[in-house]
Amino acid sequence: MPIFIVVFISVLMDSYVKELHKSEQYLAILEEKNREIEAKNKMLEKSNAEFIKAKEKEERLNKMLSSEKQKLQELSITDYLTGAFNRRFITACLNEELEAAYRREKRLTVAMIDIDNFKMINDTYGHVFGDYVLKRIVETMERNLRQTDIIGRYGGDEFLIIMCNTFLEDGYKVIDRLRRRIWELEWKDQLVITISGGVVEAEDEDITTLLKKAMTKYIRLRRLARI
Repeated sequence: MPIFIVVFISVLMDSYVKELHKSEQYLAILEEKNREIEAKNKMLEKSNAEFIKAKEKEERLNKMLSSEKQKLQELSITDYLTGAFNRRFITACLNEELEAAYRREKRLTVAMIDIDNFKMINDTYGHVFGDYVLKRIVETMERNLRQTDIIGRYGGDEFLIIMCNTFLEDGYKVIDRLRRRIWELEWKDQLVITISGGVVEAEDEDITTLLKKAMTKYIRLRRLARI
């Protein structure tokens, strides 16, 4: 075989070996890069999973905070014993309704209600039973009031009822219905519990004058059996 052919083949083989070696180096580098990319992808997936978990946790916490905030809001305006609005809130409601009634020239009737002989009930049956009486009577009143009526515990066994867009005569009918429903309740020892109250229609007056008038014009709501 001519020498130049041998040399040519030798050069080709040497070049092939070098290129093969380069290819192997490139492949090794490529595989290393792929491993780095896979590691980064795994880290990214882990980070994404952790982010999703953190986001879900944040959403749960926000829901809990919102729920707790709502509970606190409700507690701030609710009487802890009866579930009716507390005195501060019902008084604020009455102020707003008075202003709205005067501004829009609408009727507004208010009632002040209390439980007859409530001290005697407490003294005879104890305060635990007295608390039960308050809760049950409030539940009865709430069931028999209209959706637009607002009730709040003004103090002790006193309750303030706001009746918007209501004439005085209609207010009497509402309170008379409450009186009858409460008189019909059954208690232990054949106890009969009744309520009394004052019903007034708001005129051009402030809340203090209105409530004083309600107490001054206090009317006795007699037992059903006596009517």
